[in-house]
Order: sequence, then C-alpha cells, then structure tokens
Amino acid sequence: MQRASRLAFAAGLAAAGLAVLTSIPARIDAAVFDTQVRSLRRVQTRAAEGVVVVGIDEATIRALPDPFAMAHAELGAALEALARSGAALIVLDVILPDRSYDHLRPGLDLALFKGLRTARDAGLVVAIQAERGGVRSIFPPFVEAAGADSIAFALFEQDVDGIVRRFEPKLGPAGEVVPTVVSRIGERLRLPVHGGWIDWSLGPPFQYLPLHEVAQAGRRSDLAELSGRVRGKIAIIGSVEAHVDRLAQPIQLASWEASTATPPGVLVHAQAARTLLAGGMIRALPWPATVLALLAFAGLAFVPSLGLRWALLILAIAASALLGAWGLTRGWNLGWALAWIAGVVAVGVRTALDAWVHLRERQRVTRTFGGYVSPQVLRAILDGRIAPQDGRAELGFLFADLRGFTAMSEKNPPEQVLALLNRYFAAITPALHRHDGTIDNFRGDGVMVMFGAPEPLERPAAAAVQAARSVFEAVDRLNAELEREGKERLALGIGVAYGAAVHGDLGSDDRKDYTALGDAVIVAARLQDLAKELGYPLVATANALAAAELAPEIAAEFEPLGMHALKGHSPVEVCGWPRRPK
Repeated sequence: MQRASRLAFAAGLAAAGLAVLTSIPARIDAAVFDTQVRSLRRVQTRAAEGVVVVGIDEATIRALPDPFAMAHAELGAALEALARSGAALIVLDVILPDRSYDHLRPGLDLALFKGLRTARDAGLVVAIQAERGGVRSIFPPFVEAAGADSIAFALFEQDVDGIVRRFEPKLGPAGEVVPTVVSRIGERLRLPVHGGWIDWSLGPPFQYLPLHEVAQAGRRSDLAELSGRVRGKIAIIGSVEAHVDRLAQPIQLASWEASTATPPGVLVHAQAARTLLAGGMIRALPWPATVLALLAFAGLAFVPSLGLRWALLILAIAASALLGAWGLTRGWNLGWALAWIAGVVAVGVRTALDAWVHLRERQRVTRTFGGYVSPQVLRAILDGRIAPQDGRAELGFLFADLRGFTAMSEKNPPEQVLALLNRYFAAITPALHRHDGTIDNFRGDGVMVMFGAPEPLERPAAAAVQAARSVFEAVDRLNAELEREGKERLALGIGVAYGAAVHGDLGSDDRKDYTALGDAVIVAARLQDLAKELGYPLVATANALAAAELAPEIAAEFEPLGMHALKGHSPVEVCGWPRRPK
C-alpha cells in the first residue's frame, strides 16, 4: 500500500500544479472568500466609521435643471459644503466633462471650478476619476483647480466571475505606477497601500447623503448637521442610481437596496477606503505556507484507513475554512483552493487504487475458491465475513474415487469419458457444498474435500460423514439416469478422516491453490483405497466417527472393522459403511 500512497500523493501535487493553469483555484478561493465574509458579518460586524457616501440619486437628478453632465453648480456647491464641514478627504467618483459648457449656460465652469478650488485650498485632495476602461481627458481648468496630483483612475481587479474583490497597483506602458483612487487616498492620508483583497467584513451597510441636500446645506450655510456626519471622514461622491455605474461585489452594502441587486460602484471605493483606514488590504498567504498546506493535504493519502482518510480530509477542509475566516480578521487571505485540490485528488486516487487492489484480490479469491466452496461461503469470503488465512485447525477430510475408471477410460472415447466425469462432478458438488465442504481439487476421477476451512465449522467431522452419505445419494440418482440411457452404473469409494492440519495458500506467486496438509489428509486418501479392499463404499476412521457425534440411528449404520494398516502409514482403527447384515 505504500506504493499506492506515494502514487496518490504525487497525483495530488500534480493536480494542484495543473490546476494553477486554470481558473478553478481562483473560482474556489473566490467563493470561499465570499462565504467567509458573509459568515464574519453574521457573527459580528466589525466597526468602520471613517467613510461617508454622498449619493447622486434619482431625487438629485430630478432636482437638476439640466442633464447631470451639466450639473457643475450642484457639484461645486457640494464640494464647498463638504470642505467647510471638515471632511478629511473628498473623492469625486464622477466622470467630469472633457469640455466647456459655458456656451450653453454661462457660469457653469466657474461654479465647478470654485468648488474644486475651495476643496483644494482647504487642504483636501479631490481624486477625480477618469473613465473606466480607457483614458478620458478632463477639461484643463478643472485639472488645474484640483491639482494634477489629484487625477486618478478607478481601477480594480475583476475576478474570473466578474466580481470585484481586490485592488492591485497598476503599471503603465513605460513601467510607471498608474495613479488610482486607492493609491491617491493612501498618499493624501499617509496610509500604506499594497495590493490585496478589500476587507468586505468591515463596517455596517452604507447609507448615503443625497448630493442635492449636501449642496443645499452649503448654499444655506447650514452646515452643523452636515459637519456632524462628515467631519474627519472620507467623503466619496458617486452615483447610487438604480442602473448607473454598477459593479458586482461579494456582498450588498447598499442598505437602501435589495440584497440581490448589483451594488453601486461607488461602494467599491468606499469599502476600499474603509480597508485602508483599518490597516490596509488583506494579503495573500506567503508561498512557503501554501507549499506546506499542499504537502499536508496531499499527505492524507498515506492514511491507511479509508474511512479515517476521508474523515480527516473533510475535517481538514472544514478546519482550514474556519482558520481562513479567522485569518481575514488578521489581514490574511489564506486561500486553500490548491491545497484542497491536492487533498481531494490524493485521497480520491488512493481510494481508487485501494478499490482496484481490492477488486484484484476479490478476483483472486474468486478464482481460488470459485467452485471449491459453496456459493454462500464464497459470498462470505468476498464480503470479508470469512478470512481465508493460513492457519491450523481440526478438519474433516473426504476423498472419493470412482471404481473401474481405468477400464472405463480404455473402453470409451475420451470425449464420452470427459462428459461422464462432468456429469458425476456436477451431481456430487451440490451435495458437498450443502455440508459446507471445500473442494480442494478434482484429480481425474477423484476429489478431495476439506471441512472446517476456510469457514470454521462447529463439527467438521460430522459434516464430512454426512457429506459422504449425501454423495452416495447423489450418485444413486445419477445411476438411475444412466440406466435409463443404457449406460453403466458408477461405483464409488470414499474415505473419511479427521485430525489436525494446516490450511492456506500453496504454490508460487503466479499460481496458488487453497489446500490443507496434515496426517489426516494422507489417512483419508489411503482409506479410499482400503474401502475397495474391504468391500465397503465408505470407510472412516473411528476417531472421525467419535468426533462426529452422530445420531444413534446413523452411528449404528457403521460397522467397526478394527485396526488396519495403511500404505506408508501406521495402522488406524476404522469403520465401514453400511453395516453388513450378520
């Protein structure tokens, strides 16, 4: 089994290596990450109060006299209000115009320019979003008002399933770092910025301040309530309209929407800002730890017990998932997918190899015992209820031999002789199996049968004697058929002995037979010859009859014959059946 374990271990590591070339590990880790985040939020929502969303909603759009592309005055007033209310930073998640609209409504450019300048003069940095998916120029006066170092791109990683979970720094064509909203926030607030997963377990679902209400508060200079909401916080302005700027996210953090709706894209910025304020993005598991996890999970292939192997795998997956959830709260995404793949494949391959070995062993046992033992005994062996192992036991033995077989073979064609032998063996085999006899072999016209192995019997000697009597009954029925066909009757001689013997596999690695060896085997073989000399169909040793504990009426059918010498063996006490009339 060590070879199977090593093969399964290697298969698990190979599967993990191949999986790296596919999207499967990423999909598994993403699904697990989402589940862990939801579980953490159900247990306890971790506090995060440093971000407020200013939403461009349907009410704001209805309050505008012009299309939103010309909402310069509203944006400018909102920027001034947020700046005067003490916001720590303002993020403008809005695509600003790339041209002037003053020719349509004079004063629009100035209104937005003033708002951007006010925010900048107050020491705030306004991150201005360039269009996702490509660069869009912004009207130069607006860039000048906010400052060129405030320009940023809204760039996030979309995973293979289209969901935004991570932020990764971006490099431009010349290797330069592309300024992103997240990196600008980190720069202005002096927070460390590195790639990783956004911590979606932080903070309660967002509420938002409608943009037009913020602008109105600024115009009225009624900033007390607004200041209480935004002072010292990152204010992120973005669309919360139902069908504008939506991004798939692991959870729905828009408290004003159904849980099944795709959340507004502005919440990605908001949750990323929360993560920066809480210490930075969640990091990936270092590669040495990943390698150790791979080896540990693939190493489950060395667990010998099938049930324990799968139980440990399931337990390891569950425990690692819980450990992964805890890791998220400590800033680490453990990412177990590759280790799980290695474990599942390793355990699966080991199980398949074990099943193959078991099937081969089952086939070997079937080849060894099929036709030798009764069908019920064979099923018990295959089901593991009987183990055909080597051993020593008190067994009963039966040797049967056809009388006059040599002469019969000389007078008849071999095809007829073979057909007759097959009919004979077909007649007596059920009788032998009925008494749980194990047929050791067919030798020409002879047969050797053991009782008590591989299935232990309470009284193997009794089974041997009763089987012998049943064989004679079966041969009588066969003889009746042969007489009707005009053929010669068969005469049979049987020897039965009982005693200690060893039983087990005998042979080479290429060919084995299940057999028994011992003095009782030799005695039984010699008794069938003695039966012919004494003129009895059945001759059994006295100790076999004593051990059989036959019913008195059956025991009375046997005639004591005294001590008789056997060829190559010391004399034994025997009895003949049936008792002859005096």
